[in-house]
Amino acid sequence: MAKIDATVLYSAVRLRAGFFDRSNNKSAGTGSGFIISDNSENRYLVTNRHVLDRNFEKFGGWSLESVTVDGQYQSAVMDILGTVPQQITIIDPEPKFLDSDMVDLAVLPLDAPIGRAQTLTGEGRFNSLPASALATATDFAFGRVTVGGRVITPGYPGIRGEVAERPILVGGVIASDPRHPAALGTDTYPSEVLTHSFSWNGMSGSPVLYYVPKALTWGDLGAGDFEEVLLIGVRDTSRRAERQLAFLRASSELMPWPNY
Repeated sequence: MAKIDATVLYSAVRLRAGFFDRSNNKSAGTGSGFIISDNSENRYLVTNRHVLDRNFEKFGGWSLESVTVDGQYQSAVMDILGTVPQQITIIDPEPKFLDSDMVDLAVLPLDAPIGRAQTLTGEGRFNSLPASALATATDFAFGRVTVGGRVITPGYPGIRGEVAERPILVGGVIASDPRHPAALGTDTYPSEVLTHSFSWNGMSGSPVLYYVPKALTWGDLGAGDFEEVLLIGVRDTSRRAERQLAFLRASSELMPWPNY
């Protein structure tokens, strides 16, 4: 990824998950997410596990019934027409989780075979992020992703109890050393990184993007393209930090993509 523009802002999608229990009681949850596309143009919805798994932190006998994905499509050519609303609903979804119950990540394949048929309805031409932009464990371990680096997060926060129809972009910097587990007091959080940025309810599952200086070519200089953008993680608002500190779950947890 070469730059941040409106297509990156609109890579964030708004999620609404429907649940039911054995007594057929209904429940709903909301959050943010984003879509990653691979080289075969298969699409994968990525978010936090607690958005799609009501039993993640405390078992309650809930089953996932549906996931509705709302967003806006922005073409690569900016024009006066702006964006086009998109919405899909997945019935009987089967998200993938890591083996560990401690990892708050979920991946829901939208196109690739998943073992059980799921029904997908609606218009789903969303802006996606390329899997090639995912930061690896090496990027974290050897300083390509480093403390003080600039991060941005597009998402759908719930402010004053309402969620807007369009995402917002929140900026910040990496506040903890990405080579080590995030720490607050005596508590440590493996594979998590702290950022100094605002975070609200509803932004769980948002992508966290990071600016990396590029080895420049003459073409880059002419285009004013001085930085590369990496997808370094997923915003996790289920963990409460102090004041303006916010957690992200490192993208290395998603590797090797997408073999959960």
